Amino acid sequence: MACRPSTAAASTETLAGEPHVTFVLHDSDVASLARLDPDRDWREFVTGERAWVLQTFLRLRAAGLDASLSERLPRAGIAVFSASHRAKLARGPVQRTDAFLLATRQDRRETLFADAEVVQNPAQANDATRLHVPHWPQPGLIPRDAARGDRLRRIEYKGFVGNLHPEFQDPAWPRFLARHGVEWVCDGKVYRQDTTDGLQLQWNDYRDTDLVLAVRPMSADLHLRKPATKLCNAWLAGVPAMVGPESAYRALRRDASDFIEVSTRAEAEAAVLRLLEEPGLYARMRQRAAERADECTIARVTERWMEVLEREVPQLAVTAPVRRRHRLPLLVRNAAGRAQRLLRARR
Repeated sequence: MACRPSTAAASTETLAGEPHVTFVLHDSDVASLARLDPDRDWREFVTGERAWVLQTFLRLRAAGLDASLSERLPRAGIAVFSASHRAKLARGPVQRTDAFLLATRQDRRETLFADAEVVQNPAQANDATRLHVPHWPQPGLIPRDAARGDRLRRIEYKGFVGNLHPEFQDPAWPRFLARHGVEWVCDGKVYRQDTTDGLQLQWNDYRDTDLVLAVRPMSADLHLRKPATKLCNAWLAGVPAMVGPESAYRALRRDASDFIEVSTRAEAEAAVLRLLEEPGLYARMRQRAAERADECTIARVTERWMEVLEREVPQLAVTAPVRRRHRLPLLVRNAAGRAQRLLRARR
């Protein structure tokens, strides 16, 4: 595809040939956002819609995709938008469109008027309309300082506070670590949807991080909606990881040294003691992180996005059900989708 960077609305190209892709972000200042650099301005990408829509636009435009950024749905081509903004778009000024509507689901429920969705956990994907694309790694990531060697001296959590298991927010956790000469750093922030900013965060900086902790509150479905981003970031930074029982992490496991899985603080404490007592284990996990890092790079995620937008979506767009849906206003499509979901729930 030729590169035609623009912040205007999408062209009237159809999905035949090389469709124009419009990334739709519910923001009145898309012109300024289009000038951001994810690695330089990484604090602008802490929310899901910025990470999935804005960062994807910037990364793929740089890779040569024919793409633009807009605050409204285009009339044709492919429209990529966040499920976080679906209600605003469904009631927006563009009600009828021939564009193929591709929603990034993130950790939301399905977008009922979308033609297909990008999902961040492989367990959510199917062969038809739910397409798995890995979450982008942390932009501007600074890896661990190799001079720190194989000593465990500092454990960090990087993420929203609500995604950290309450047992690790208890003062007993840092007290335990301190008794064994290990520092605890909670690089966290309370999530406030569109108003969340990253000014006080250091999510990109792993220079002094010896172990990443990523344990969410327990979930019966093993956090089916969540990605494996914290593990991938740890691998890219060259840092061993201790994670909770999640389907996305388990899907990536190939070796016992890939990560340590724990469900409780007691299990985490036992794992820390083992790492302190067995320096060879820590060294193996560092080596394994370096070996797995190539699977999580920006280049790999870019390649997957290009495959979706250049091959998979154009193939889906020629199917008869999708063509029929384009004739209906978004609110009607949304209502029809809600009715279908209710029918599925009753079966």
